[in-house]
Formats: sequence, structure tokens, C-alpha cells
Amino acid sequence: MSDETILALGAESKIVRITRLDQPFVLKIRPKKSYLLPEIDNLLRSSRTVRECKTLTIARTLGIPTPTIHSVDLQSYTIMMDYIEGQTLKDVLKKAGKDEIRKLCFRFGQIIALLHKGDVVHGDPTSSNVIVGNDSKLWMIDFGLAEFNATVEMKGVDLHLIRRAFETTHWDNQEIMLSATIEGYRDVLGSKADLVLKRMEEIRERGRYH
Repeated sequence: MSDETILALGAESKIVRITRLDQPFVLKIRPKKSYLLPEIDNLLRSSRTVRECKTLTIARTLGIPTPTIHSVDLQSYTIMMDYIEGQTLKDVLKKAGKDEIRKLCFRFGQIIALLHKGDVVHGDPTSSNVIVGNDSKLWMIDFGLAEFNATVEMKGVDLHLIRRAFETTHWDNQEIMLSATIEGYRDVLGSKADLVLKRMEEIRERGRYH
């Protein structure tokens, strides 16, 4: 590989930008975890790689912008996909004014609602897992913890995770962000959003007493 740049190093994966035929791509590599039994480690890496590929494709059919997959290697647990030029939503929100924050979070809420409408949950729907393209288009990434056939509980957890991410990462504008995200969510789902939003509140209350 030539022209490699590590973009992110996480507990679960390594993200590397590469260049092939003068075009930029991203490799998502799930490295070996020495503290796990090899059989369990291989099972987890394989299942999450397959799940991510499947969810990226399904999400696109639901109207959600996601990177296109170009190849998958289940021997090295690596996915090669489009490189999206831009910044994470997390970084953009830190610098944006209130009007721009509302606009971006409204769209974020719409994207999550489209996923939930298709009975899919992201599993880790933080502002770090959304790329704001140079044209301000929002792209959803990192579907390794996604689940299908999602219940109201699972969808409520997704929204609870968004709220917690706003509280911990964007505490100074968390109320604006959550309000705009919920508005976007309702914009897609209408009254069907009520049950999930109610469950989000119930999950929050449970956490206060445990």
C-alpha cells in the first residue's frame, strides 16, 4: 500500500486512508485482540465486519448517505470503502453558530429516523460517526454495532446514546442540539416517534436510579 494515513485508532478498529489509482479510499481494519480467545476474537471480528457491510448497504436503500463498499476481506477483517472528504459532525458542531447547529442536528435526527423507520438501529449514533461533507451533506459511518429488526427499546437506546453524547461532548449547546435532533426525528416519523421518545425518557430515568 502506498500513501497511507491513519485517520483514527479505536478500541475496535483502525481507519486508514489509502490511495489507489490516484483515488482516495478508506480501509476499516479490525485488528486482533490478544486478550480474547482466538475463536471468540475471530467470531466477533467476522460478525461485525459482515454486519457493517450489510448495514451500510441497507442504510443506503433507506435514503441515508453512506460510503460505498468496494471490497471486503474476511481473512483480515478489512473493508475498503469510499473516502468522504469532510469533518466529523462532532468537530463541526464545536465551531458552528446556533443556526447552523440547529440545521445540522435537524438533519441528523432525520437520518436516525430513516434508520429506525427501516427497523435498524445504529448502536453508536454519536456525532463522531457522522461526516459533514464539503457540501454540508451528512454521511453516516461506523455501523459495526448496528442491529436489525429493532424494537422500541433498541430505538430508545439509540436516542438515549445521542442525548448522552451531546451532554458529554457538546454540553454547552446540548439543549439546542437535542431539541433540533428530536424535531428532525419527528419530521420523518410523525406521531410514530412518540413511543420511541417516551422510551428514551424511561431509559434515562432508569439510569438515575441504578
